[in-house]
Amino acid sequence: MASLVAVIVVIAAALVQAAAAAAKTYIVGDSLGWKVPPGGVVAYSDWASQHKFMAGDILVFNFTGGHTLATVSMDDFDACNTDHAITLELNSPINYTLDSGNTYFICLVDDHCVQGQQLAVTASAIGSPTISPAPRSSPDGPSGNNTPLPPPQPSSAIRVITTFVISIALVITNFC
Repeated sequence: MASLVAVIVVIAAALVQAAAAAAKTYIVGDSLGWKVPPGGVVAYSDWASQHKFMAGDILVFNFTGGHTLATVSMDDFDACNTDHAITLELNSPINYTLDSGNTYFICLVDDHCVQGQQLAVTASAIGSPTISPAPRSSPDGPSGNNTPLPPPQPSSAIRVITTFVISIALVITNFC
């Protein structure tokens, strides 16, 4: 019995380690970095829509003086409200590790957010990547029309691993 429990613990640890190893690092904006984008409010949403983020992924924000990185609520993001930052970073580079769910980033300097220096990211739980919110339809500023996407279906790899772990548990239960 003790050896079977040890096997389960080892398998679970291996699965957690494999999931952690799958984390990716993304340079926000690629060569643009974190600054007022020339393409306006859609620039960072377009960038985010090209990636599938997962919890544990790391976003690297590179910027020079004259910019900040703040996390804010969805309401503050939509309104470009710079008065209620949840977190605030002043020195680049910033490595931000994503949790599952939505995270909203803005620059608090002047009207940088209204000019498009804002990023909304949706990170799925490990193993079921999602796409970040679609770009806004209006390049004139925040519209507040962010409808959440339905949850994604688990990837086939996660289904296989889950089935394997359940099968092992059933085998152990039958022998104990």
